[in-house]
Amino acid sequence: MKVDETLKVTGLPEEGDEILNFLKTFRDYTQYIIDQVWNEENIPSVKTLHRRFYYELRSKGFRAHHVKQIYYHARSVVKAVKKSNGSKPVLRKLTARIDKYDYKLDLENQELIVKVLGGREDKIKLVAPKERFIKYKNWNNYELIIKYDGSRFWICIEFRREIKQHNARSVLAIDVNFDNVTILIKNNRRVVKVGRFSFPLRKALSHRIWIERIQKRYPKQWKYIKGIREAIRKHGRKIRNIINDSCHKIAEEITDIALKHRSLIVVENLKNLRINGKKNSKFSKKLSLWSYRKLLSYIEYECMEKGIPLVKVNPRKTSKLCPRCNGKLTSIKGRILRCSKCGFIGDRDVIACFNLISRCGVLGVTLNAPDQMQTQEGMKENKDEGMSLVIKCHKT
Repeated sequence: MKVDETLKVTGLPEEGDEILNFLKTFRDYTQYIIDQVWNEENIPSVKTLHRRFYYELRSKGFRAHHVKQIYYHARSVVKAVKKSNGSKPVLRKLTARIDKYDYKLDLENQELIVKVLGGREDKIKLVAPKERFIKYKNWNNYELIIKYDGSRFWICIEFRREIKQHNARSVLAIDVNFDNVTILIKNNRRVVKVGRFSFPLRKALSHRIWIERIQKRYPKQWKYIKGIREAIRKHGRKIRNIINDSCHKIAEEITDIALKHRSLIVVENLKNLRINGKKNSKFSKKLSLWSYRKLLSYIEYECMEKGIPLVKVNPRKTSKLCPRCNGKLTSIKGRILRCSKCGFIGDRDVIACFNLISRCGVLGVTLNAPDQMQTQEGMKENKDEGMSLVIKCHKT
């Protein structure tokens, strides 16, 4: 299995005018090809573009792989704009994709040597903490993108490596809720670990309430007054940062636990949740901030990077069916459920994890519920009730 990652850092060229001139020339000749082929009925193939423009571009000082990247860029822009019935595109941003044969990367010294026009080379110092480069020491580097935003140069380097998935000895099920993420690890003998991670949805929701208050106070002015728009953007950035940071930390910690126990990860396939979950305005507001898809995508990528096998299963009625007898569960108090058929009692999130494990189809793992969940006393009405002895709550 191949895993791709992109390292994005700022760059300090030794000769800024040299690389800047290359980016401008790259953009101008990409625009030149776009102008030439825009009015043609069919978009020319790369082979046709090569036959028409190769020697002309080579005479301007471009290397062979520079020319190839200009073809691909111009053709993709024309194809995308015509597909959306847009007008002829005009390129303004200074950006260029560089093939791996046209640069040399030294991760140890954080240096990049790029071959530009006329066969000349320009050295760029990569500015980032050393730890970010150490991670990619054993990776293979491919293409990179150089961008200039008017004040800084940005370097985006693509890395790739082969990952082998480990053989699973246990199963880790993940149940994603509005304000917490519950995990359960089970092997073929017993429950190894049960844990719960808090998710700061309420904190993000408080910033959403502030945005609505501002818009309600200034119903007509907020779109046009700069200070009010900036206050709304500030709360929006805080919401985004809270959710992104929490998803990244939870995904990294869960996959580290799975790697430690050599577990296969089972998650819910929640692709139609927003379509099927339209109940009321309060529920919809929570659902709009519930970044379950972002969290699952982070978990999926961390699994790819660490070689952890992952399975998606149908989440239907995972919190409504008994994991022992498949009977119907009814609520006792708070988050505690009881089976009307066999009398089984347990926390609804942990029950959902057991049902997810039973649906993943992994051989060699017994799927009956653990003995320690059969009798539980001293239940209290809070989010951890009924599982206080076996659930470890994690703070993120």
